Amino acid sequence: MKDNIALIGFMGSGKTTIGRLLAKALDMKYIDIDREIERIEQRPVTEIYKEKGENYFKDLERKIIARESLENNIVISTGGDSIVDNKNIKSLKETSFVVYLNCSIDCIYERVKDKTHRPLLNVENVYETIVELYNKRRILYQISCDFIVDIDTNTNMYDTVDKIKEKYILS
Repeated sequence: MKDNIALIGFMGSGKTTIGRLLAKALDMKYIDIDREIERIEQRPVTEIYKEKGENYFKDLERKIIARESLENNIVISTGGDSIVDNKNIKSLKETSFVVYLNCSIDCIYERVKDKTHRPLLNVENVYETIVELYNKRRILYQISCDFIVDIDTNTNMYDTVDKIKEKYILS
């Protein structure tokens, strides 16, 4: 069994909520990579993107994932596009049981359509953007994970935590 659990998936898939519950259920430390970046930078992700750009954000994300992956007994919630960077996946795969929260597009849309803190969704047609990004990333999520949990608007978060917990313990 690997020491850590890393949650990957599209924005709005539930990585933060499931991550917190999972860490509590397994008595593990919890870290949300985006929140850690905001803590370090002392400003929201949207401001970091606007003022310093995507490359700066990605460099910071890569460093934090590499650092946190070296910890033991931790649940890591990643950013939705962290899997685009091979170094992030390499860091996570070496030490973590990687779980893909495979959330349906309609569920994602319902969860994020009114959120203004997501830089990639500050566009005119949010649904089309979600579909395009989701389709580009789906294969990366699938090949990067050790376990997939399907999620839709009817999914119970506690059932999801139980599925991950059971699979992790048996791995």
